This record gives sequence, C-alpha cells and structure tokens, in this order.
Amino acid sequence: MTRTEAERERRRAELVERPQGHARRGGGGKRFFPLNAIVDGGWLAVVTPRELRVWLVIDRFADKCNRARLSHGTIARLTGMRREHAARTTKTLERHGLLQVLVRGRTVGQAGKRTANEYELLVPKPLPNSAARGNIEEPE
Repeated sequence: MTRTEAERERRRAELVERPQGHARRGGGGKRFFPLNAIVDGGWLAVVTPRELRVWLVIDRFADKCNRARLSHGTIARLTGMRREHAARTTKTLERHGLLQVLVRGRTVGQAGKRTANEYELLVPKPLPNSAARGNIEEPE
C-alpha cells in the first residue's frame, strides 16, 4: 500500500469512525421515530437529496433525545458539500420543521471563532395527501 493509499484509508476511517463515548442507545422505537415519520409521512417527496443528506448526518450523531452538536464544517465534510451550502440547508430543514437549531454559532467573547450548533431532530407531521403507511403516532 502506497503512502497515498494509506492516507486515503486513514481519512476514510476518520469519517466513518464514531467519536469516543458515542455509543448507540437502545430505547426501542423512539430512536428511529423521526426517520420513520419522514419516510411514512411523505416527506421524501418534498426534501431535496441535499437536505436529506444533511438530515441523515445530523441523525447519525443524535443522542437519545434526538440532539446533536455539529459544526457546518463537519456536516459539509461528511456530505461532500461546501460549508455555506450546509449552513443554508440546515436553515431550510428548520423552515420545513424537520429540525430545530438550539444554539447558533458563536458565543460572547469568541468573535471570529466558529463553533458547533446544537440541533434537535423534530418529528414532522404527515403531509396532506401523502400515502402514509402505517401509524405515525409517537410510541409509548
């Protein structure tokens, strides 16, 4: 394996490797409830592929409360888009009601320093006229 191939493999492993302390939780049906609501509620016909990629990256890092702390740079790197597009796409997803931005960027005294946003994945309501398969009620 050449140095270039080894470097490529290392970078690929960094992208796929889960951060320390980030094990998936059990928790029954609640963990995948937002994803199921998007699929069953007809949202796949509405969101663009770019929006879906960003939502899936945020979902991948979400904890058991469906919250994730990621920077636009990390989202951009994992989805293969520019940072500006990642920022614009998170705003679009927020307008759709698929996620909520809880903390935005900088804090006081950190002018010029980019920080991570905290996102909460929301459970969208089924779209009207969607061929919703199954029950979209929240599990107990």
